[in-house]
Amino acid sequence: MTPKISVILPVYNAQSYLQESIESILNQSFQDFELIIINDGSTDSSLSIIESYTDQRIRFINQSNAGLPVSLNRAIAQAQGQYLARQDADDISLPERFAKQVAYLDANPQCALLGTWAQILVENHLTDRSLSHPHLNGDIQLKLLFFNCFVHSSVMIRKSALEICGLYPEEKEKFPPEDYDLWLRIAKHWDVANLPEALLQYRELPNSISRSKLEIMQERARLMSLMALKEILPQSTTGNAISNLVLAMTNEPFAAPQSNKAIHSKMLEQIRDAQLQRFPSHQDEIHQSYEDCQKLLNHAYQKLTAQQLARHLPFDIIPLLKRVKKWLR
Repeated sequence: MTPKISVILPVYNAQSYLQESIESILNQSFQDFELIIINDGSTDSSLSIIESYTDQRIRFINQSNAGLPVSLNRAIAQAQGQYLARQDADDISLPERFAKQVAYLDANPQCALLGTWAQILVENHLTDRSLSHPHLNGDIQLKLLFFNCFVHSSVMIRKSALEICGLYPEEKEKFPPEDYDLWLRIAKHWDVANLPEALLQYRELPNSISRSKLEIMQERARLMSLMALKEILPQSTTGNAISNLVLAMTNEPFAAPQSNKAIHSKMLEQIRDAQLQRFPSHQDEIHQSYEDCQKLLNHAYQKLTAQQLARHLPFDIIPLLKRVKKWLR
């Protein structure tokens, strides 16, 4: 019988947390799934941990190390479920995750990508921090053009959408962040959303890709953002203007005169209008998202002004401004 969900769990040297991760999937309240575990050439005891399971829902792929995007795409090729659920081998799905995501996707056939919020683990310690991304389609559609709005390990994807959007990119220059590239493509054709509830425990590790390759991942994400914006903004918009807008929105240093603020503000208006045309029933969400983005842009230019002023002062003004801002709250 065809399962409702195909859970895709890539594994590479994950012995410390793998059993807990697998158990969190097997213990879901929603049980109509297959679990595809793909061991990507692990050199620790991950393989023996996987082979210790006899649950009939587990399908196991063992391969030489090929990298995450290739592993994900190989698992997707074998997946039989209507929905694809992702999880990393060091994360934990809370018991109601699958049930709540399936219920949402069944009720919202226009949605093809559904994530959740996540609690943050530091190794084995559950912190009071969380990943709480925008959750409404209109809000995400605008902000996704600048930021990755999904916890990769939390998402559930409508498999049929990948026939239109394609799979994870396997080009080296897109890994990481291979997930952001895919989310942008899905969002061009479908609604996207997050459940505003922490249904995953996301583990922060010092040697994770998101930490060890943070700078290059951010640089590649900005390039993906730039390419997506080029498809939306008028053809007369220069690449330099778009690049500086992306830098400003992501709180990165950029070189632009203060007069460019009006240009960038107008670009945000054009992006807003394009999204309003695509999603007329999501007007309130899009307008609120636009206001949020304008605030980020204002903050970026305030920071730029402070940096320009600091060059003419005998002391560092930035820490002082931070203390004043904190005092005024």
